[in-house]
Amino acid sequence: MEQNHIQSPDKKNNAFAFFSLAVGIFALFACVSPPIQLLLGASAMMAAYLSRNGRPMTGPAVAGTIMGICGILSSFLFLGCYVFTIRMLDDPNNVAMQREIMRQYQDMLDLFHAN
Repeated sequence: MEQNHIQSPDKKNNAFAFFSLAVGIFALFACVSPPIQLLLGASAMMAAYLSRNGRPMTGPAVAGTIMGICGILSSFLFLGCYVFTIRMLDDPNNVAMQREIMRQYQDMLDLFHAN
């Protein structure tokens, strides 16, 4: 008796699931630009949803969904940090403090460079 080695449609690898995983990974590492990170996270979640085809999500689709959610949340976190930094630098007192810190840092570097 020969066994049939053809994969059933339920176990077939889904390209959308792997695309979701790849885009989710890129969403996590795109923290330099929150808008791009937000778009990549949303794309990962949409690709994971499209990979379902009426079946439960596969492992790569679940991982892509989780990474997409983390990418979206971290994009809001980084955007908040950017806005906070810009608003902090608008205050003249904070600008003077930053200049003093940078002057002290430069003095320390000069001491290490002289040795």
